[in-house]
Amino acid sequence: MATVAQLVELLAASPATIRRDITELDRQGQLKKIRNGAEKILSPNPGESAGLRGFYPNLSDYRDYEESERIARKAVALCQERENIFVGEGQITFLMGKHLLQRNIHVYSNYLPLLIYLISEEFPHLVVLGGQYIKSQSMLVSPESHAAYQGRYLFCGGDGLTEAGLTKSALLAFMEEKKMLAYVDKVVALVESDKIGRLGGIPLLTLDQLDAVVTGERADPEMLALLESRNVAVHLV
Repeated sequence: MATVAQLVELLAASPATIRRDITELDRQGQLKKIRNGAEKILSPNPGESAGLRGFYPNLSDYRDYEESERIARKAVALCQERENIFVGEGQITFLMGKHLLQRNIHVYSNYLPLLIYLISEEFPHLVVLGGQYIKSQSMLVSPESHAAYQGRYLFCGGDGLTEAGLTKSALLAFMEEKKMLAYVDKVVALVESDKIGRLGGIPLLTLDQLDAVVTGERADPEMLALLESRNVAVHLV
């Protein structure tokens, strides 16, 4: 993100010129205009389709974008080549997208911002839950009714993590991620550091159901010690 004042100093231009250019670049979909400044767009070319405006997370939606980015990068780094992974809903799981592009990892998800991002970037290893994306024919093909999905990890976000477990406030996402549990070997929670030790909605997973947590270095050390005592692997980034 950058303020008008920062851009004036950087570009040696007048505030009026900077504001005019921000407005035009926002219209073109090159950046997002915000109060007294601008921010980069995390999604691919939303300006080309009016229906995608506001569809993807914005940079300003994140409490700490840099920490969320590190968590997403670490999540993808945990995966081995050719593994199947399930990815749930969330701002951090969306950021996993760009790190998946150069990996031979098969992604199963129903989170549309991530799915459309990966499709727009021609990511070939993608299964949309409810149908498989066939890149060569631009089709979604429904699987057989008895198809058995199986994956190594489920990556999911949450609004809080306490001794009671991972909690989530989005009810529909909660219900869908509960279904995904049947298909995976391990569950990895991607949680911002300021949510560690805080309740945040409906209990999604108990600590006994969690295999790992990826969070920031500022997370509550007492809660991290509790996680490790319950055999939950902790990855600090």
